[in-house]
Amino acid sequence: MKILLIDDHISFCEGLIAAISSLRDDYEVDFEADASFIPESLVGRTDYDLFILDLMMPGLGGQEILKYIIRKKIPTPVMVMSSVEEQSVIQQLFTLGIIGFIPKTYSVYQIIEAIEHCREGNIHIPPSVEIDLGVARKKNVVPSDASGIQLTKRQMEILSLMDQGFSNQEIGDTLFIGKATVKTHINQIFKIFNVSNRIHCLRAAKKSGLIVGT
Repeated sequence: MKILLIDDHISFCEGLIAAISSLRDDYEVDFEADASFIPESLVGRTDYDLFILDLMMPGLGGQEILKYIIRKKIPTPVMVMSSVEEQSVIQQLFTLGIIGFIPKTYSVYQIIEAIEHCREGNIHIPPSVEIDLGVARKKNVVPSDASGIQLTKRQMEILSLMDQGFSNQEIGDTLFIGKATVKTHINQIFKIFNVSNRIHCLRAAKKSGLIVGT
């Protein structure tokens, strides 16, 4: 899994990368500390499976970078790591489409656990934080079908390609996203339909009317 850590505290980034690398040899973590160069460095990048973004940075702040990622339709999932734990701020971040919030008080073990939780297709919210995910998701979903099931636009794209028989790698190549990112989305789709494999997923999607059966 390839991760880009976006944080202006260089010593923090170096320490966190060293700690993560000592525990997970399947993670490749880079960092970018200069907010003024971050937008340019993100344009056209499809090789990262996850961005972890600091919220409070000089110059272009975390929320502005997140909005930039959305505006430029960069498909890489975003988690936010911050010492700011105001409920209203975190609610807004999830409304903008992040998949997880990591307090900077977390240990490296908790950080990895949060990343893996999201990698499995879940949303990570710390136990101390209370937000309304229903409100947060409203701006990021397509209209529901008759059964009330809602998928994001990206999930619908992946579901359609799954129906066409595309493999995870082929879906990633088509949508210009990493294979691990595709897997994260598919696992989330499985959870939505309460299934454990593609066959049952497509069957449920056709039954619900989200895709047309053949």
